[in-house]
This record gives sequence, C-alpha cells and structure tokens, in this order.
Amino acid sequence: MERLWLKIGETARRLGVKPKVLRYWEQVIPEIQARRSKGNLRYYHVDELDRLFKIRNWLEEGLTVADCRELLLTGQLTRGLNLGLGAMAVPRRKAAGKAKPQTPRRPDVAKVTAALRRLLSQLADPVKL
Repeated sequence: MERLWLKIGETARRLGVKPKVLRYWEQVIPEIQARRSKGNLRYYHVDELDRLFKIRNWLEEGLTVADCRELLLTGQLTRGLNLGLGAMAVPRRKAAGKAKPQTPRRPDVAKVTAALRRLLSQLADPVKL
C-alpha cells in the first residue's frame, strides 16, 4: 500500500529536483503549499505529484516558475511577444478640409524582417499543456 503523504525529500527525489527547489516553487506558486507536521516538516500529498511533474517539465522546456503558475491557474500564457518594433505612431487626420491625409510611415524592412525572425524562433517551441 502506497503512502498518501510524502516528505519533501522523497517528493524531491521522485521529481528529480532538490528540496530547496520545491521550497522555491512554494514561494512563487502558493497553490502548491505543502502540509506541515507538528514538527514543522513539509509533506506533499501523492495527488499533488502530477502538478509538480507538470511544473518540472514546463521548467525544462524553458518557462519560468511564474509562467508555470499562470498555466496552472488559467491554462494559458498571456505574456506578449516582443518583436522589437516599438509602437508606430499613426498620424491623426485633420478635420475635413483642404489638407490631404498623410500616409503612416513604414518601418524599415530590415527591422520587420528581424522581428519576424524573432517571432519565428519564439513560436518554434510551443508550450504544451
């Protein structure tokens, strides 16, 4: 019969991480708080192992612990993509009259190409739930 509660050391061994890593995860992801014994020892329920394995796998894929928390809570990441183009100002139209509308300035083609390459590299390894 398998025990339902595992000490932090045993949980860490099963996950292939050090106990201090689990303690750090608890700081950033409060939803995975371990249960404490009277002697203040940390215990994790075996049902928690699946979530902990997900976190470990996401971290191995390059996500941050904060990203893992967001995935656990919402099921998706909402961080924006930084393409390095910055905001382009769109000129305001003048009131109806004789002035002809201005065309917005186009970004340099080299900047757009570089931004698209960065986007392609960011999308090359999609996050798996």
